[in-house]
Amino acid sequence: MGQSQNTLPRQTHSVAVTRLPGNFTIPVSYNIAYSYRTDKPDPLIVNIPQNIENLRTSNPDEYIRQTVYLINSNSKNDFEKVKKAHDLVALVLSYDAESYWAKTTPNQGYQNVLKTGLSVCAGYANVFKRFCDELKIPCIVVSGYARSVGVSPTAVDKPNKPNHAWNIVTINGVNYFVECTWDSGYMEGKISKKRYQTDYLFIKPKYLIYSHFPTNASHQLLASPMSEAQFSVLPPLKPKFFYLVDNPSISLRKKINVSNKMAFEYTLKDGYYLFYTINEMKNDKEIKLENRIFVQSKGSRHIAHFSFPSAGQYKINIFWREINASEGFGCGEFIIKATSANKQEFPITNYNSTAKNLEIKSPIEMPLRRRRSYSFRIKVENKNRAAIIHGNTFIQLTKKTDGTFYKDFLIPNNISELLLGIADAGKNSYEIIARYRVE
Repeated sequence: MGQSQNTLPRQTHSVAVTRLPGNFTIPVSYNIAYSYRTDKPDPLIVNIPQNIENLRTSNPDEYIRQTVYLINSNSKNDFEKVKKAHDLVALVLSYDAESYWAKTTPNQGYQNVLKTGLSVCAGYANVFKRFCDELKIPCIVVSGYARSVGVSPTAVDKPNKPNHAWNIVTINGVNYFVECTWDSGYMEGKISKKRYQTDYLFIKPKYLIYSHFPTNASHQLLASPMSEAQFSVLPPLKPKFFYLVDNPSISLRKKINVSNKMAFEYTLKDGYYLFYTINEMKNDKEIKLENRIFVQSKGSRHIAHFSFPSAGQYKINIFWREINASEGFGCGEFIIKATSANKQEFPITNYNSTAKNLEIKSPIEMPLRRRRSYSFRIKVENKNRAAIIHGNTFIQLTKKTDGTFYKDFLIPNNISELLLGIADAGKNSYEIIARYRVE
């Protein structure tokens, strides 16, 4: 087993619980559990000694025993142990996309999966349970339906047809979800991509139910388990949506009926952007639409506006990213059924702007009409200048004491595009924050 290691003092956490059907319990507060959702893998697991890693393909059971010895020797409590087991499974295994799409899934027993390093959901769940068994942490494999790869948001859900597996663990007598498959990576088309995260580690049941419907109703870990019909109207939202968004003004559903436009307001966590795409769904194809989405910001409150060019069905995709990041990821989607047409478009906005708490108040419609006067209003905290720009002409907006820039402006008869720009004092270059088509 190598050199001896001192076992860390064991910690236990006493928490208030809610008792559920099926002899399950969940914590009243998830503060302790959520403190382990760091989106960073445990250094111990990242740096498993090579002599132990070599055992994974030659002797999986000995690999598990020696890895668990390391985990036990370097963990203060069962939350840490489960986090390390989750990290190992999410990092070591890769989703077996080729077998999944070919419908030739091999043996998903833990030994075979560890040897090959390839797995579908059942293998992830089986390997995680095997580690928990060795750690002496109660764990079960949950079978059910998930809105996973290959499940279209427009399709009728089939919660009575299991297609997925995940886990429930028991820590200090309290039950928590662990979903290693979805924390290991994602599908890009039919290609599996690795991306470690902790979104589904100890995830609250009221959020997991948006994507996972267990065959056994008590495995929902809800005080009042949902029916198949109730599940089927929920939009497929991911945990990151609930982490970032608070107090939405409307209750999102899988399918929403509107006339020809929609708006909803929400509070967004600091340091993040939420952005959207809209696809028209016609003849079994999706056509991406431009200039049909506009997001207004008022501090931490945001309003997302959508307009629909004709009666029909549309898919709204929701994405998130950190402010300084270049890459975004999906966190939800829902379907809109519009009953009439709306000709209004929105200006093209720059979500990568350096502006702080930027709010474009008006105009938010497009196209702008020549020889018509518009009231331009924007608010931004960290800029000293703002201008309406067309060609080489810059028309300065006046700044009020509250940080609002304003100007009433008559659109010239000889332009086809108009820009809104912002700049710091003393700088001649403007950062474009909005583009308007002029007709």
